Amino acid sequence: MDLDSHYRNRKVLITGGLGFLGSNLALDLAAKGAEITILDSLHHWYGGNHFNIEPISDRVRLISGDLRDVELVHEAIEGQELVFHIAAQTSHVDSMTSPLFDVEVNCRGTILLLEAMKELAPGARLVYAGTRAQIGKLDYTPVDEKHGAFPVDIYGVNKHAGELYAFVYMNAHGIPATSLRINNSYGPRHQMKHGKYGILNWFIRLAMDGGTIRIFGEGNQLRDYNHVDDVTRAFLAAGASDAAPGQVYNLGCGDPISFREMVKAIIETTGSGRYEHVPWPKEREDIEVGDYVADFSKATRELEWTPRVPFQKGLEETVAFYREHQVHYWSKQIS
Repeated sequence: MDLDSHYRNRKVLITGGLGFLGSNLALDLAAKGAEITILDSLHHWYGGNHFNIEPISDRVRLISGDLRDVELVHEAIEGQELVFHIAAQTSHVDSMTSPLFDVEVNCRGTILLLEAMKELAPGARLVYAGTRAQIGKLDYTPVDEKHGAFPVDIYGVNKHAGELYAFVYMNAHGIPATSLRINNSYGPRHQMKHGKYGILNWFIRLAMDGGTIRIFGEGNQLRDYNHVDDVTRAFLAAGASDAAPGQVYNLGCGDPISFREMVKAIIETTGSGRYEHVPWPKEREDIEVGDYVADFSKATRELEWTPRVPFQKGLEETVAFYREHQVHYWSKQIS
């Protein structure tokens, strides 16, 4: 499919569009000529950053506000043809310490969005940003879309609920919905204030600052890492494909590496920093799932999607981005 022509002049809403995934998607959609609306809360804990969309700020309609604000959601959704629902509470640990806030954003917020689509944009499609956290500990690897969902934290439970809500609204109200179960992603335009989510990106900051990266335990667990450009291509493919409605797709990289080797690669690429092994904190160990390697062959078959950015090349480009634009991301660390 010619994605440029598909998205030209298409009315698109991105929730969380000032954050990491959303802003990279917005930049690509703008290049294709889409009419973009962004809804973002700019919550200080999360990744919303006006600089993320600075090159296209004059071509984007920005609505600043919370996903749970019904009037703002109605304003954002009316007349849209496609919704990329990316806004979320994304910290595993915070979901355990503040579970009701996670429910408010990831469950109630998603239902309010779906209700608005039903009422004000009944013909619009939805692409939902799911997560590997929905699966939990694996019964087999690589994990395909048929694997059961056994989340180990509140975040995973509520993100899985959001996926199911989307399919309920598809079956009951005709809203075409697709879910991408996104793996560990990295790249430009991520928040660099803390390590509550997006740990690879946070480790880049620690290394660039000459700090110490802590590896819990031995760091042998295998992970897939996807560059944000590959995630963006998956969003675009899911939003355009006739095969995608009603489907779930795993994303992966095809070349998993251990957590320890990921840390070593960051230190080598930045040329600074160090690492140390420390015991697992209980709150982290309780929700650790071990190896996670995804089978993304379904996305390849149906969406013609495969990852293109090799890990080391993506890491080098990411470090170069933050070196050039550090002033816009190196705000005071928060814990």
